[in-house]
Amino acid sequence: MGLLSVMDAILEVSMDVLLEQLPVERETKAALLGQNSSLRPLYQLMLAQESGEWSQSSELAKQLKLSDEEVASTWWQALQWAQEATSGV
Repeated sequence: MGLLSVMDAILEVSMDVLLEQLPVERETKAALLGQNSSLRPLYQLMLAQESGEWSQSSELAKQLKLSDEEVASTWWQALQWAQEATSGV
């Protein structure tokens, strides 16, 4: 979901049009489109973490039975992976 969440802006096309053209699972599509999905709380947590909305991030983490430390560590690992994946290392 992470990189997909910004592909609409990168490609300058609406998310619904973009997702129609990609083989993405229904639950992932629903979360990215703001619809009910089992992945929606995790997606909202990712967005809160990325935007520095710490109180919202903490509340969402609690709902998902995650600690703030787990969320921060996993988010950092994802950032490192994305940098490595896009830098050709």
